Amino acid sequence: MESKQKQLYILKEAGADVNNSDATKGVVYKDKKKKYRVDGQGRDCFEIYARGLNITLGDRPVYWQWKTDSNNNGIERAELVKTRWLEVKGSFWTTGYLTHGSWYSVSFLVRLPAWSNMKKRMVNLRLTRPDGSIQEGQAELPDEVGTEKWHELEVGRFHMSERNAGEMLFAMEQSFDRWRKGLFIKSVEIKAI
Repeated sequence: MESKQKQLYILKEAGADVNNSDATKGVVYKDKKKKYRVDGQGRDCFEIYARGLNITLGDRPVYWQWKTDSNNNGIERAELVKTRWLEVKGSFWTTGYLTHGSWYSVSFLVRLPAWSNMKKRMVNLRLTRPDGSIQEGQAELPDEVGTEKWHELEVGRFHMSERNAGEMLFAMEQSFDRWRKGLFIKSVEIKAI
């Protein structure tokens, strides 16, 4: 599918007005779970918002709450109230969506509120590519608390090719020795690098 045709297809799928949409500024899907944009080099990029992720106990307000940022077009972020087991997973179909021949990074966007006790805690990250290969690693949560700055925790990288066409899976997990609180999750970003 040619680049322009693909953009029109994605804009229609998102429920956007294809005549008045600017893919370089980004288009939020009507369900507010994803955002599509085209970077400065014409490569397709996506952001999967927290509501589009599978967060263990995310439906239980005693553990997680959902907050809408007033300056964020009604997009919700997940706010960790307390947990001893952090598990956030998601998936994305690369086929027909990402730019063939481009390198991509997959990252969780997180920040810590002032009341967080998660500062500098380690989390396990995993990216399962469509070809079945797995990239695993760890990342340290930020040491900044109470700022509005979102931090990227890179899960992994891959080259978009025929080999990597299909479903990719990503996860952030960790078991804690005591109750932990105060982690905001905005999204997972899939961007060309």
